[in-house]
This record gives sequence, structure tokens and C-alpha cells, in this order.
Amino acid sequence: MGNLQTVIHGEALFSTDIDPDRQITGFLWCQVREGTIHYKPTWARFIRIRDKKEFAADIGQDNKAYLHFGKSKAEASGKYRCEVKVPDNSIITGNMFAYSHPVVKNNESWPLKKSDEPFTVTGSAVYASPETTARIPCPIIGYPEPNVIWFKNDFPLEIEGRVSFDKTSGVLSIEKVEEADAGIYRCEGTNQFPVLIDGPEQEFIVKLKQELKIGDNYGWMLPLAIILITLILLFIIIFTCQRCAKYKADQYNVAERERALHNDQVPLKNSV
Repeated sequence: MGNLQTVIHGEALFSTDIDPDRQITGFLWCQVREGTIHYKPTWARFIRIRDKKEFAADIGQDNKAYLHFGKSKAEASGKYRCEVKVPDNSIITGNMFAYSHPVVKNNESWPLKKSDEPFTVTGSAVYASPETTARIPCPIIGYPEPNVIWFKNDFPLEIEGRVSFDKTSGVLSIEKVEEADAGIYRCEGTNQFPVLIDGPEQEFIVKLKQELKIGDNYGWMLPLAIILITLILLFIIIFTCQRCAKYKADQYNVAERERALHNDQVPLKNSV
């Protein structure tokens, strides 16, 4: 027996590697009981079914095995198996679940920001050269596994022909892109689960918007080159003006010294 489920509330719309304000998730617990007898575990562990990762259980004074999630990310969600070994060396198992609403998984090198639109995240523009394959990421995670659908310019996108979506990598691919493929792409991930045990299922959603631009991502270089050339020309002009001013000042000082020497009747060097 156990509490069967918990809900991970640690993240809002997208994943963050460092978030000191992440909410604390509850825990899963399991226990072996026969009638009124509660068996004290010899040892206990939890195994996440998705990746077979093992977690040592905390054995409480109440003979329950606990898995504490703490400030967990959505990646910790999934189906778990509790395994408890009792004094007669038999191992009793049971399944339980850690639910999470859909979240866009990202890292610090992929900046995302919350949109003014409800449940929407915006990402950086994606660039693709003509006749190449454009790849638009949509790494939405959660448990149960979210169902992902795509839109282009707010119209449903048909996944066929040149357009394909790999659910494993979370990437939309468009082969041999052309100008007509440019636009605003949006993927939406939804899932459903009961927030309370035996309660009604609720639906959750997250949306990720990105713009696909056709052409090389070098448009920013022209303004930068113009600025650099302007700065170089300005430096040359200032340097030249300073040199000219110094030359004129030196010539003026030589003439002044010569006049001063003649006026004071001081013989010039090498004069007869």
C-alpha cells in the first residue's frame, strides 16, 4: 500500500537549471501490510521505470518507505516502482506515479521567455538557408507524456511530405526549405491527470512559439561592419588632425625661436 501519486509543481512553463524559488514537491511512500501487521522493511528502494534509475528509500519509524522529491524539476516525473524487502526475504512491489504538467525543457544556452499570451513561451528565431533542412526544437516534457501538435501562423500544420516531427528528440524538420516556409511556428503540449487521488482528471497545456527565417543568420553583420568602418575612419581623421596640428605648432615654434634670437642679437650657430 502507499499514497499512489504525487504532483511535481516545481516549474511553471519552462525548465531552469537554477531556480532557488522552485516549489517543494511532496513524496511517495509505500508499505507492506497484512491485515493489521505492518512489516518493517529490511531495505527498500524506488525505481523510475522510464530510465531504470534507482533511488534508495528513507525508512521511517512508521515502517514506511519514502521517496522525497524536494525541489524537483519536471524531469523527475514518471512512473515509479516501489520495492520493499521484508524479514522473510520476500520482495513486495507496487507502482505509483509522479505527475507533472507539460514543461519546455531548456538550458542556459537556449534563452526562453514567458509571453503575454497564456501558457506561452517564446524562443529565439530559427534560421535556415534555402534548400537545406530547417530544424525547430520543441522539447516538451511531463508525465503523462504530453501530446504535441503544431501550428504555423496560427493554422494547424500538417506533418507530412517534407515536414516531419521526431517525438523522441522533440524536433520538427522541414526539408528543402523555401521562402514560403518562413513564419511563426507554435507547438502545443497537453496532458491530463488527477491532482488529487481518485479526483477528476484536469488538462494542462504549454505552448512554444518560434519564428522560422529563411536565409543566413548574418544580417546583423552589415550594421556591425558599418559601425566598425565608421569608427576606423573617425580614428584616422582624428589622428591625422592631431598630427597636422602638431606639425603646424612645431613650425610656428621654430620661426618664433629664430626671430627671438635675431632680436636679441644672439649669434646663430655656424654663423660667420
